[in-house]
Amino acid sequence: MSDDRAQTVLDFVVGMSVFLVAVGFTFAFVPSLLEPYAVGEGATVIVAERGAARLAESSLVGAGSTATLSHACTVAFFNGTDPATAADTFGCDWTANADDLHAELGVDEVRGLNLTVTRNGTVESIGSGVASAHMRAGPAPPRGESVSAASRIVAIDDPNDPEGAQTYRLTLRVW
Repeated sequence: MSDDRAQTVLDFVVGMSVFLVAVGFTFAFVPSLLEPYAVGEGATVIVAERGAARLAESSLVGAGSTATLSHACTVAFFNGTDPATAADTFGCDWTANADDLHAELGVDEVRGLNLTVTRNGTVESIGSGVASAHMRAGPAPPRGESVSAASRIVAIDDPNDPEGAQTYRLTLRVW
């Protein structure tokens, strides 16, 4: 008789249980690792990021500043002022106003766009009197679709405000 013993049923059950738990964990966890790279959703994220960057860094900025939006250009943009008039009067660098957001951002009409500028969570109005503008453009995003959003923290310097530049959140939603 030998003191060596063979594999018992208990050893087999423990080994197979560990193997099945590892395989189950892999099938449950790996798809969530790949989800951010799912096909189809990436395009809306890129459009949202580039559009928000364009508005906050070039289209609505004042002359000589890339950190602060021009008060006059922002009011004119949301008021629906003609781009040629805004360029001649205020030196604005946008080619289409908020009424034609697709043309300004170079996005096909098949995509939905919504631009809002908020302060403390509420959509703000900028300017005063006839030159006042509600800082929202485009339809509200649909509830049933996947919406990508990009935000930028911007300052708008109102020359008539004794407090100086105020901080706002510019958010572009794309679906």
